[in-house]
Amino acid sequence: MRNLFLTLASVVICYYAAASTPSVEQSEKPEAEKTDYVYPQTFRPVALENYLFSSYYYNGPSVYNLRSFPLCRITGEIRSLKINPSGATYAVWTQKKGKKSAIAIYDLWKADRLLRNLKIDYEPTAICYAPNARNFVAASADGRLHVYEAREYAETQTFDLPFKAMLLAISSNGFFLAAANENLLNVYNFETGKLRKTIPVSDRVNHIAFSADNATFAVLTSDGMLTVYDTRTFLPVQEFDSMGVARSCDLHVDGKYIAVVTGEQRIALVNRLDRSDLRYIDSPAEGITDIHFIKDTQNRVFLLYNTAQSLVYALLTDLQPNYNQLMNDEVNEKMNAWMKQMPGESLTDYQARVNDETRMKQMALFETEVATRMADNLLSASTVTLGDFNMSTNTLALNFDTMPTIYLDVPQNEVAMFTSADDLEFRNAQYGLMADDHFELVYVDVYNKRTQGIYTFDNRERRSLDYLKSDDDFVPLELVQRSNMEEMKLMEIRENVLEEAKTQNIVSDHTQIAVKTGIVPAVDADGEKIMNYEIGFSYNVEKGFSAQEDFAPGKYHTDRSGAASSMVAIIKKAFEGEFAQYVKEGKKVRVVVTGMADNLPITGRIPYDGVYGEFVNEPVYGEDLYALTVTKETGITMNDQLAFLRAAGVKHCVVREVAELERMDADYEYHVKLLDKAGGEYRRISVDFTFIDAF
Repeated sequence: MRNLFLTLASVVICYYAAASTPSVEQSEKPEAEKTDYVYPQTFRPVALENYLFSSYYYNGPSVYNLRSFPLCRITGEIRSLKINPSGATYAVWTQKKGKKSAIAIYDLWKADRLLRNLKIDYEPTAICYAPNARNFVAASADGRLHVYEAREYAETQTFDLPFKAMLLAISSNGFFLAAANENLLNVYNFETGKLRKTIPVSDRVNHIAFSADNATFAVLTSDGMLTVYDTRTFLPVQEFDSMGVARSCDLHVDGKYIAVVTGEQRIALVNRLDRSDLRYIDSPAEGITDIHFIKDTQNRVFLLYNTAQSLVYALLTDLQPNYNQLMNDEVNEKMNAWMKQMPGESLTDYQARVNDETRMKQMALFETEVATRMADNLLSASTVTLGDFNMSTNTLALNFDTMPTIYLDVPQNEVAMFTSADDLEFRNAQYGLMADDHFELVYVDVYNKRTQGIYTFDNRERRSLDYLKSDDDFVPLELVQRSNMEEMKLMEIRENVLEEAKTQNIVSDHTQIAVKTGIVPAVDADGEKIMNYEIGFSYNVEKGFSAQEDFAPGKYHTDRSGAASSMVAIIKKAFEGEFAQYVKEGKKVRVVVTGMADNLPITGRIPYDGVYGEFVNEPVYGEDLYALTVTKETGITMNDQLAFLRAAGVKHCVVREVAELERMDADYEYHVKLLDKAGGEYRRISVDFTFIDAF
């Protein structure tokens, strides 16, 4: 569904790009170099919102889309527009002269379709959605915060604030809510309403934005200051001044760059990791108020912004990836595999192989391995020059225009033979990654063609990356070993259940069920370091056996899938036995149920009998968050609906079979993956439990 939407959106974008009058930038650039797509608007975009690759704005009493088509006409002046992050609806706060304000919810996909007017007895001052689309929030002039569930919009909570909040922002993990009025900024635990931090700021707060990983958030103030705060301590970690009008900001999804509206016609792209990397986008038109980083179906990054007469999609072609984040993710993945007890490995051998000392050494090796691959032979693209020779240390400096200088140990009687960098040949280069996201050489053999000597630079014992030496991401070894032992017990449970299922001809050897455990360090909403425990279940049915052992085409009842029902049986037995210790009343657990579907098109309509309930605008995670509807009336016409129902069925059975989960604070999420291949072997389901602060 998400891919279909983005494809259609991209077609619309391309159509209007061809039909629109070229902007100054477009007319001056050859077609192949065009990076900006400018769409003139009939009305001035006052403030800009987007869902995935489509943009919306308001002016006066109306909301408009990219084509200047009015989505709704409202009596009164629109004060704020917010798109539901699932893309199903949008909320508008309006003020009619001489009358109270109103908040209304509209269907994003049908013009003028009013879904409901909120019953409010207060004067709104700010509105926003939670990024998971589950809550809608409104601040009121009497210093209260009103929280609604975002389906029927029933008010569920009210918080008292010490001021009239004019700006609101919620982190994507739902931990934090930031509220600001002028130069007052408070951050709250969104679940409890507890004040986490009062942050003194230098001037009026113009914008607040959380990073995608929730580790930081940016605050933009009217004196031109951009301050980045750590969400664990809520202390500033970076400050950037001279941000001009500092009107709006947005963080790139990988957190490396922050875009800031610095003037009526200018946007700055700030590299958080390298202050020397500061870029600007200059617009020939004035009136920029809002900016958003977005991606298209080809994973290209655009910066969407508005001017007084247009909406602009600026293609960003030269932003460097966040190498530190990529490194962190890959090294952690490799370490998780390395720390598993290998098949046939005795406990004694395992403990000798995996300990605190060997773990640090192995992590450093993985770091160098990954960095060397990422650097992609950076030496070949470098200009090398000979530097100074230090007489006291007998070291010769070699300078690179792309990396820091290295120092070779060279005897004094040989240094005269270093006459030109052209005489040097570099072999066996290995790289490391610095905190500013630049690469450096950590090992290289330098061959001097004149002396035929090899001089080795070896700095592999250099300091590790911050994430290697910090204990924030470090899991105590005893917990790793405990997880490994419990995974082996889980495998034993799996084998017992599968053997019984095979004797009953429910499944055969053509069905494989995978189980896994893992410890994940995290930080809770109060800033405390915790350890989460992950337990995962998934299955795979070999090609040609899905109809017999999994779901037949068009079917979704869990009890008609031997593979799915066997997986549920393993989950049931695990939580009734060894893993019951993690099912504790009042403790939090996050359950992600993922349904996967192939690309075989559904012909006609598959009836839905409502066995798992009616789903209207259900928030579902695909490549992005979107809203999915399946009812008896709609039936099933798309593959993602079928995959979703299969996931919903497994969730239904898990809740029924593991009654103890009802005692927990359980948060269920549906994920859908649409694969680009056809075949029953691609119709799979997985269930992942994350027990929060399990230890």
